[in-house]
Amino acid sequence: MTDDEYWTYPPEQGLARYGEFRLTMVEPPYAAGAEELPEHDPGRAREFAAGLRTVAAVVDEEERIGATERMAFGTREDLGLVGVGCWGPVSEANDPALAFAGGTFPLAEQADELVERFPGAVVIGSATVDHPLTFHTHVFHHPSGARLFAAGWAGEEDWDVEGSPYEIAEAFGIPSGALAERGVQLGARPGDFAWEGLTRLALRSVGPLLRTGRELSVFRVRRTEGTAGDLEETWIDDGGAF
Repeated sequence: MTDDEYWTYPPEQGLARYGEFRLTMVEPPYAAGAEELPEHDPGRAREFAAGLRTVAAVVDEEERIGATERMAFGTREDLGLVGVGCWGPVSEANDPALAFAGGTFPLAEQADELVERFPGAVVIGSATVDHPLTFHTHVFHHPSGARLFAAGWAGEEDWDVEGSPYEIAEAFGIPSGALAERGVQLGARPGDFAWEGLTRLALRSVGPLLRTGRELSVFRVRRTEGTAGDLEETWIDDGGAF
C-alpha cells in the first residue's frame, strides 16, 4: 500500500517555501563530557523513524548522508523523506512534517510523545518555515520537569508561549557567560529571542555538538492522509497555512 492517493500534487511539484526541522532526544547517561558519539545505528534509526507520529510506515532506507548534509528538499516527493541519526544516547529526526501546519504544532506534539515514551530523556526541537517572514516553533524538555514551548512569527508580538527561558537555562545549567556569548537575553521578546543560541547551549550541556563525521539514514516513508495534507498546506499551497 502506498500513500499516493493522499497527495493532491504530483511528485515533481516544486515547493513554495523553505525551512529547517530537527528534533533531538538525548537519553541518560548524558555525554556532555564526550568528544564524540558512537557510530550511527541504522537499525535503531529505522525503529525511531517508524515510531514518529508523522510516519505511517517506513518504506525503505534510500541513502546515508553526513549529518552536516541536508536531505533533498525541493519537490513534493521529498516530503516523503525523513532523516534519522542514532548515535549512542542521541537520536535525531529531520522531518518536514514537524513544521507548522495550519494552526497545529506537530513538533510539540511529537516532543510530548517522546517524553512520555522515554522517561528521563532530554528532548529539544526547532522548526521554521519561511514565507516571507519566518514562523518558528521551539520545544525544550528537561527531565526535571522544566518545559518551554514557543511558536510565532519572527519579529512579531503575538506568540504562543508556555514555560520560561529562565527555567530552561537553570535546568540545563547554562552559565550566564555562555548565554551572553550566544546573544541569548532571557528576558527578550519571543519574536526577537535568540532561539538557535539557547538550543545549541542546551544541547551542548548533555552531549557533544560537533556533527562532522556523523552519518544519518534517509528513509522513504508512507504518510497518513492527515500528515500528507498538512505537508502540502505548509510547503506548497499558496495562501494555505499562511
